[in-house]
Amino acid sequence: TMSAIGTQLAPVVAPVVRAPTRRSRPRGMRVVAMGGRMDGTAGSLFGGGKKVADEANLPPPGYRSRTDIPKMLNNTPHPREVRKWFYDDCRESVVAAVTGANPKTRVKAWIEFPELNVNGDVYRIGTLLELVREVAMALAADGKRVRVCVQGSMGQGVFQGLPLSLSGVARILDMMDWGDADEFITRGSIGGDVPQPDDAYFILISPQNIVGYSVLPYLQEMEKAAGDRPIIMINPKLGDIQSAGNVMSIRGRGERREYVEKTWEEVYHFRLLYKKPFFFPIYGALRYGTGGMWELYKKFGKMEQEEWKLLRTYDDGEPGAAEITKRILAKD
Repeated sequence: TMSAIGTQLAPVVAPVVRAPTRRSRPRGMRVVAMGGRMDGTAGSLFGGGKKVADEANLPPPGYRSRTDIPKMLNNTPHPREVRKWFYDDCRESVVAAVTGANPKTRVKAWIEFPELNVNGDVYRIGTLLELVREVAMALAADGKRVRVCVQGSMGQGVFQGLPLSLSGVARILDMMDWGDADEFITRGSIGGDVPQPDDAYFILISPQNIVGYSVLPYLQEMEKAAGDRPIIMINPKLGDIQSAGNVMSIRGRGERREYVEKTWEEVYHFRLLYKKPFFFPIYGALRYGTGGMWELYKKFGKMEQEEWKLLRTYDDGEPGAAEITKRILAKD
């Protein structure tokens, strides 16, 4: 009967129709924390944009900020005056660190704007060498001898290798004009046989590991030979690079990190802040100089109306990725 058939049929349930959801950002776009560094230390994923009401780490009254950071840094090649601003800022901190009342002997400087960003398409090795020349000439001004060093090929036979960003740098150094300081500046590589008795300072140009080979043993040998004479690393990239040869593997990683982070003191740092992996637009900058605090700047305006504002200062070390992103993306 119809009643019997009806009891055997499953009830028909109408589908639930939900309102279409609105995506907060296009499919495939990643929001990545702005604090990630380019020297081998990775940032973390973080989404920002919330209202920040606390007043922690506000700049102290009378703090000397560098709100004169050049404008329109995405315009490349940079004008001479833009490069000079960065050269002077870095040179002052580095020279003060190794020649002050309590000179430091193992220091590093990290400076990254578009022409010094090896991950961008406007990287210019000439800009890095001009910076090195400014630092070397300042150290040699009182007659001290400075040795400017760039690492050589690592490996053996057909497996010899050199970082692409350092290819040809040694030859360019041989042709550089050092002005009045020429007789006090010499070139060298990185290794235990490089330091000579009359060398007073050593500048290492962007020492870095490559696949299958680590530059750290060469650095340690050079350190031992140099003794208490100052060694300056500019834009080092000493993070581990994995390879099939079991070089820079998990074993010994803690000791390598401790050597890089504890032995070498950072005396200057400047880098622009973006939403990685993009390099446009520029949201802000992170800066540190000898004798000061870590400074977090935010960029306001566009084109000729750009201006930089100091948001926060940190006297307990470099702020993390989450803190940087929270401050930069905070709603004003």
